[in-house]
Amino acid sequence: MNTTSNPPPQTPDPAREIPRRALVVRIGALGDALLTRRLTYSLSLAGFRSTLFAPARHASVLLGDEWIERVLDSESPRFARVFGGEWPEAGRFDLAVVLSSSADLAQAVRSVASEIIQFPPGPSRNDQPISRQWAEGVTSVGATFVGPLPRLETSATSPIPPGATVIHPGSGSPTKNWPMERFVELRRDLGARGRRVAWIRGPAEPALDGVDLRVEVIDRPTVHALAATLAGASLFIGNDSGVSHLAAAVGAPTLAIFGPTDPAVWAPDGTGVETLRSSDGDLAGITVQSVIAATTRLRPATR
Repeated sequence: MNTTSNPPPQTPDPAREIPRRALVVRIGALGDALLTRRLTYSLSLAGFRSTLFAPARHASVLLGDEWIERVLDSESPRFARVFGGEWPEAGRFDLAVVLSSSADLAQAVRSVASEIIQFPPGPSRNDQPISRQWAEGVTSVGATFVGPLPRLETSATSPIPPGATVIHPGSGSPTKNWPMERFVELRRDLGARGRRVAWIRGPAEPALDGVDLRVEVIDRPTVHALAATLAGASLFIGNDSGVSHLAAAVGAPTLAIFGPTDPAVWAPDGTGVETLRSSDGDLAGITVQSVIAATTRLRPATR
């Protein structure tokens, strides 16, 4: 994975006309929203400012990107009619990018967009990151970008001081979780090495009752507090999850542990990212020692 320092980002061409408006539709979880960043940044270089139609509880953190104009909450009752093919408010977009196979979603945005690009959100190939596959889907409008993304900015306050190694043991699916006892063992190993450790616990995490963590526990943070925590982390370790994608986006040195999913497609999009996957896809085959070894390949964050 790329572990080089983040060079100055490209900026939109000032010679272009007033920015056009793009609507990007991606209904999904936190990681899905974050994986649209390469697409929307590519659009910005082609002269577009983007509005996201996505769950606001996840996508609102992307308002830290200056090229994102606003987020329309796909979970709001106000937009319930969209899923039946009807856009509920006035407005006009020069382009709509629909990352969905839904004919109803495409029909809904057709009434407010001059041009529509629609393609399924799943990968069309297994040797390229999905974020690049999505970005390549909009090259027809002059949106092309292959470099490192700018760091996602956050103005929120972290609930803990900066400098901790942050661990998140969960994900959206138990099948993607490294065994909990390995995470506990990892915490003990890091503590023995003098590392300050913080533990993120979300709604999908395994029960921690009776687990002697002896670390700071950040319990169910908002996505904005989570972004601020990760932005100040000296290291992040987690599974294939939205939290790992957020860590990479805000610039934390990130180790993402993969099992059944393929990091060649689903790895977080960031410059300081390492991935670790068992040769047979079985997470139980990944040892604490191999995780520790993988973290040594990560460079400290540069701010």
